[in-house]
Amino acid sequence: MESSSLRSHLIDEAARLKTAVAGAGANTPVPTCPDWTVAELLDHVTEVYDHKIQCMRLLREPGEDELLSRKGSPTERFDAALAELLTEFDDRGPDSLAFTWYGPDQTVGFWIRRMACETVVHRADAELAAGADIGPVEAAFGIDAVEEMLTVMIAWGSRAYRQWLAETLEANDGLTVAVDAEERSWTLRVGREGVALSDGVAADAQATVAGTPREILMWLWRRLGAGAVAVRGDRAKAKALYGMIETFAQ
Repeated sequence: MESSSLRSHLIDEAARLKTAVAGAGANTPVPTCPDWTVAELLDHVTEVYDHKIQCMRLLREPGEDELLSRKGSPTERFDAALAELLTEFDDRGPDSLAFTWYGPDQTVGFWIRRMACETVVHRADAELAAGADIGPVEAAFGIDAVEEMLTVMIAWGSRAYRQWLAETLEANDGLTVAVDAEERSWTLRVGREGVALSDGVAADAQATVAGTPREILMWLWRRLGAGAVAVRGDRAKAKALYGMIETFAQ
């Protein structure tokens, strides 16, 4: 998806996040992030935005003493951080150099995509805290966000951080599960060295997890329960994938 579209989705999701936060109430616990209240959830997103602002400005990981500090209510801090983040994106452009933790992509465009995806997931957290169902996710954006999760968080992350994931990878060695999000599908193969990702539903997939882009996105990020999507094949294998990705879906 083009960075301009992802920027628009970031703005839309941020507005929906604020609406859900207002509906839930500041002190309401967040069921999918049990250590946080709704106000703390919003502060977390603010801090994530501010961290990315500094990643672009400093072209390196910011130190604790270099993180931004804001005044006002949680909503006021969030609004200020979002406005400053968007200004950085617009002033720099998506192809400009930026520090990121994802080795293959050191551009501002990576952060535009990552922040859009971050915001839609936490928007869902706020909706669940308010006692509502997770709202719609535009299909093309949902597909892009699913691809980001699979490619960046799981496939690349399983190799980049293998020293911390070795036990999980070993326990799931040989697991082969496909993910079908209607317009796109992928197959994940778990090995001791990491997770390999390929396009399409492989013939030897032990199970296929299927749903709308919204359902698959929220399932992968564990905002929906293990049984909330359709499964073709061995349900135990699909459940094993769901359990494994808890390591990646924080």
